Amino acid sequence: MILRTPPEKRTRGGDAYSNAIPIIENPQSDHHYIVINEDNNISPLQPSSPEQLLCTYQCRQLVKSDFIDALSSAEKQARDYQSKLEGINENLTKSEDEKKFRDKLLQAEQELAAAKGREQALQNQLAKEVNDNQERFKKQLESQSKLEVNLENEKNLRQKAESSAASAEEKASVLEGKLSHLSESIEREKKRPNDELEQMNREPEHSVSRISAELEKMECRAQHAEKESELLKEQLEDLRRQLTE
Repeated sequence: MILRTPPEKRTRGGDAYSNAIPIIENPQSDHHYIVINEDNNISPLQPSSPEQLLCTYQCRQLVKSDFIDALSSAEKQARDYQSKLEGINENLTKSEDEKKFRDKLLQAEQELAAAKGREQALQNQLAKEVNDNQERFKKQLESQSKLEVNLENEKNLRQKAESSAASAEEKASVLEGKLSHLSESIEREKKRPNDELEQMNREPEHSVSRISAELEKMECRAQHAEKESELLKEQLEDLRRQLTE
């Protein structure tokens, strides 16, 4: 620092520089700092010279200028600090907003991941249900096909059974007709010997041998007819049992 001393107030019988006012200069700054040393020994009644008044005015002007400069610098620095503070607050607000945005983004990502997980689970469940439904539908189709085949077989068997029943009924009817005719023939054959015997009693003796031979033939035919009648009865009973089954 450089000390600059302005001219001292001149007093009677004293040194002009005994009560000097030091002025301090800062080489790194444009501001001047003036240190005023007040001398209590100076009597206020002493008259001031023009030089002393000029020095006092200059000192006051310097002090005022330095004060104004310092005030301007302080105001500028305050404005700078205010700007920095506003910038910091803005950055802090942005940081908080960014943090909130990141939190919301993270929450949204988590919700999206959860939604994707639920969607994947639902898709898997849906695919499983679709596969199960397809399997059940396939089994139902196979079962329906088997039922249709069985139904067709049953229809064929029923048609065959109905055809067999109709044929059996027809055969039974034919056999019944034959049996009835045979029974009638047997009855006629049974009556015929008696008739012929009566006729023979009425005819001469020479025809007895002939009538006996005819009678034997008729008896043989009657026995044969009885056997055939028994066979037809058995066949008729078999057909009836088949029809009832």
